[in-house]
Amino acid sequence: MTTIGIQISSVRDLLQTPEGVMESFRRVSEIGYRTIQVQWVGPGVSKEVVKEALDASELHCIGTQDYFEEVVSRLDEFIAMNQLWGGRSVCVSGIPPEYMSVDGCREFAAVLDGIAKKLAALGLVLELHPRSQEYALLEGRTAVERVLEQTQEPVGLGLDLYHVFRAGLDPVAWIGAWHERTEWVHFKDAVMDVDGAEQLVPVGQGVLPWPDIFAACLDKGIRYGFAEQERWVGDPFDRLQESFSYITSHGIGV
Repeated sequence: MTTIGIQISSVRDLLQTPEGVMESFRRVSEIGYRTIQVQWVGPGVSKEVVKEALDASELHCIGTQDYFEEVVSRLDEFIAMNQLWGGRSVCVSGIPPEYMSVDGCREFAAVLDGIAKKLAALGLVLELHPRSQEYALLEGRTAVERVLEQTQEPVGLGLDLYHVFRAGLDPVAWIGAWHERTEWVHFKDAVMDVDGAEQLVPVGQGVLPWPDIFAACLDKGIRYGFAEQERWVGDPFDRLQESFSYITSHGIGV
């Protein structure tokens, strides 16, 4: 069964103080979310406060996510966070521009191998969250595929389905092709407004083919689907409630 979760970066602006973290975790728990991925908690909030908020809200943390450069420079901190919070996933977001070539992908895969080996010794796993630009073709193969195919250690794929779609690719096909390396996906949706600018919206209110996506997740055994919406109009918790109601109405469990 695929379980719904929340990528808490959706309310980044509210995560900059201990009080904001406690309140935000409480609010998403009241909506019905029980599983959380942690990203972008403010630097003034200690990992012990996050642990307290997790416990008070009865939220299960599966892991952390941040930009590749941030995780590499603070790897021991991310390890400590996961160990305290009960997570096992250290996710790095993005392939740095200097690795966006055929040879660069090979080099980046070796870098990921080194990190993954260190994490594995501690019972943790490394995952890569690509952005839309990293699905660019390099001599007929996407950079994402080149990197993952050349890793020797078990590096997972954190599949953000919005970024797959934004890159002009089929999210359902990517779930099918990479489900054995994908424990979780991000559920994020968008529309184009009247001025032609992209606007993030609650899941089900945009352009992604959600019924087919949900069916693929359930069929391929994707463990978690994290609702995510970093930009919103109105109350962010109302928007997260709308995503929750839509996702769970399509067979994704709590």
